[in-house]
Order: sequence, then structure tokens, then C-alpha cells
Amino acid sequence: MTDPKAFLTSIFNAAVAAADPEKTIRNHLPAKPKGRTIVIGAGKGSAQMAAAFERVWD
Repeated sequence: MTDPKAFLTSIFNAAVAAADPEKTIRNHLPAKPKGRTIVIGAGKGSAQMAAAFERVWD
């Protein structure tokens, strides 16, 4: 790849994709238990991670 802008764009896009909470959480969650589950989070990414958590277990 000789175009620096295209190269930087591609590695930026790869980094953003690797940080997608749904992709990372999916590999680390156990099977959905019976009953109620409470998820507590704090920080900038907690809302996105909680939403990904719900999508994976639905």
C-alpha cells in the first residue's frame, strides 16, 4: 500500500472495529442464566457495553 492516507485510514478502521463492545463481550460471556441479571458499569464505554450485553443475551 503506497498511499499513506489510505493506510492510516485502514489501520484506524481496524482499531475501531477491534474495540467494538459486542464483538469483545460475546467471547467472554457465559451462557445466559435463569432469572434476573444486574449489570453495573462505570465509565465512557459502559452504556455501549451494557447495550451489547443485552443484544448478546437476547
